[in-house]
Amino acid sequence: MVLASILYAEVYLVCMIVVGLLLVWSLRSESRSSSEQWQIRMLSGFLACFGANLLFSVFQALFAGAGWSIGVLYAFKSLYYLLLIVGTYFWCGYAETELRSGLHANRLMNLLFILPFLVPAILVVVNLWTHTLFEIDEAGQYHRHGLYHWYMLSLTILTVTCSGRHFTRSFRESDPVRRAHMLLTASFPLSLLLAWGVSQVGEQIPVVCVCIMVELLCLYVGTTKQQISLDKLTQVNNRQNLISYLDYKLATHESRMFLLMIDLDDFKTINDTYGHLEGDRALILVAQALKEACGSYKLRPYIARYGGDEFMVITEGTRSEANELCENIRRLIREKQDKDAPYIVKASIGLAECTCGMNPDDLILAADEEMYRIKKERKAAKTAAEES
Repeated sequence: MVLASILYAEVYLVCMIVVGLLLVWSLRSESRSSSEQWQIRMLSGFLACFGANLLFSVFQALFAGAGWSIGVLYAFKSLYYLLLIVGTYFWCGYAETELRSGLHANRLMNLLFILPFLVPAILVVVNLWTHTLFEIDEAGQYHRHGLYHWYMLSLTILTVTCSGRHFTRSFRESDPVRRAHMLLTASFPLSLLLAWGVSQVGEQIPVVCVCIMVELLCLYVGTTKQQISLDKLTQVNNRQNLISYLDYKLATHESRMFLLMIDLDDFKTINDTYGHLEGDRALILVAQALKEACGSYKLRPYIARYGGDEFMVITEGTRSEANELCENIRRLIREKQDKDAPYIVKASIGLAECTCGMNPDDLILAADEEMYRIKKERKAAKTAAEES
């Protein structure tokens, strides 16, 4: 039994080292988005969970059979089960922020989100008297009981709820990097199911920590890959990812495809007159308008910052749908502006349809020329109005 406990502890120690490294790298990240904050909490929760079970294994190996050790072993194992709930809750919070649901911005909704996690927590606390979840005998041996399955079932159901939303929304996502990350996030309940199933082979198999550690490692790598493809200021895709995606879509699109070139009017004046911080706020405002305008589509259009004050949107559908998207973008830019701001953010949008034989440069040039034509017409109309 001592050798088995030592091996069990070694596996947990390895998992703690891996998760600890992920936590350190996350803490050293320059950005602190909501999803990154939840990711840090998730890693911290599971790290503490693994630590509690590691201490349980060490005490079991060193002091099993001692009368005073039973209470300590119960404390460590109960803490492990409680921290597993905490880590799972933080994963659900991470999953919700990745969906940009805004759930945790509302205190009432956040409270309602927490309540279901109290059910497995109550099972753990009550077990201290009933021993229906697990039991530690006089020899220091750990035994699971029937309520363990209800405990694991409750955690699985809670994660499947969030996972299902990621899975269904992934089919609406046009960006392959984003879609892959959504599917990877949705796979978390599989780690619980696998751990739950394999644990039936033997109670001394440390499969829970291994499955969760692998999932956390994959999530971290997926998040890092996604961050590489994002523009740090506006949190939309960057130019490098745009060109790759455009190459991909030109070769694979089946319906009519359109490229929108969005350029801010008089952006240099905003920077020169009010400073670059105000210029950054204007860019963020436009990015938020683009996200909201594209969010309601069955197949979400692809959004990217091309450079400077230029953005691009790639969408599939009809010409009328593309024109409607342009109008929604203009409307949302107007609606989102701060009424007290000393400037007005306006955007010119050039719309170009992909035709047979076009390469990325041809399509971008067509949208760019249309956008500058609109700018020129608007400027001419403004000059004529001033002269009259």
